Amino acid sequence: MSLILSMKTLSLKLFTYLMLTLLVAGVSAFFPQTSLAAKSGSEEKLKHAMELKNDFKDEEALKAFEEVLEEDEQHFEALWNAVILHTSIGNRQSRSRDEEAHYEQAHELAKKMLEAYPDSAASHFAYSAAVGRKAQSAGARERLRLSTEIREHAEKAVELDPEYSRAWNVLGVWHHRAANLSRMERLAANALFGGAPEGASNDSAREAFKKAIELDPQYVLYYHDQAEFYLTIGEEDKARQSLEKGLQQEILTSDDERWKDNMREMLDDL
Repeated sequence: MSLILSMKTLSLKLFTYLMLTLLVAGVSAFFPQTSLAAKSGSEEKLKHAMELKNDFKDEEALKAFEEVLEEDEQHFEALWNAVILHTSIGNRQSRSRDEEAHYEQAHELAKKMLEAYPDSAASHFAYSAAVGRKAQSAGARERLRLSTEIREHAEKAVELDPEYSRAWNVLGVWHHRAANLSRMERLAANALFGGAPEGASNDSAREAFKKAIELDPQYVLYYHDQAEFYLTIGEEDKARQSLEKGLQQEILTSDDERWKDNMREMLDDL
C-alpha cells in the first residue's frame, strides 16, 4: 500500500508541477513570426484578439482567436494562442468537467498545429503544454509515459530554435523534478512503471533555467521556477536572489500576479 501511495505522490508531484509551469507560464505570445495567407477579415479579428489578450481578458481573447480559426483553421498565431489560453483558463476552473473540456480542446488544437507546422519550435512547445495538461486526468502509468513525451517535444523545440526560452524553462522544471525524486518515489517507479524518468540532472536544470532567463529576463515565472530549484538543492541565497529579481519584473501575463504572490510567500519562509 505504501508503495502505491508513493507512486501516486510521484505522479502528482512531478506532473502537477510540470503542468503548472508548462501552461500557466504566461500567455503572451512567444513564437517565430510566420506569414500565412488568411481569409478576408481574419487579420482584423486577430488584431482584436491580441488586444484582448494583452488586456488580460483571456476568455474574450480565446473566443476571438477561435473566430479567426473559423475562417482559417491553420492560422499559426491563432492556433498557438488558442492552445495556451485553453490550458491556462482550464487550470482556473473550479469544476473538473470544465477543466478537462479546456484541456481536450487544447490537445486537439495542438495536434492540428503540430501537423500543419511540424518544423516550428512553437508547435512542439504548444503540443507539450497541451499534453501536459491532459496528463493530469490520466492514470499514473499514462502520466509517466507522457512525461517522456513532454520532454521530447520541449527538446525538439530548442533544437529547432535554441532561443525559445519557454522550452528551456520547461526543460529546467523537468530536470529539477525528475532529478530530485525521493528514494521511496524512485523505488515505487521502478517497481510499478519500469523506472523513474532517465537522464535528469541538477546540472541540466541549472543550465536550462539560466538559459531561459538569459533569453527572456522579463518573465516572472522563470525566476519563480529557478528559485524553487535552488531551494530544493539547498542554495537559499541564490533562491532569494531569484525571488527578489523576479518580483522586480513587470506584469506581462494574466498569471504573473499569482506567481508573484507565491514568490512573496517563499521569501517570507526563507
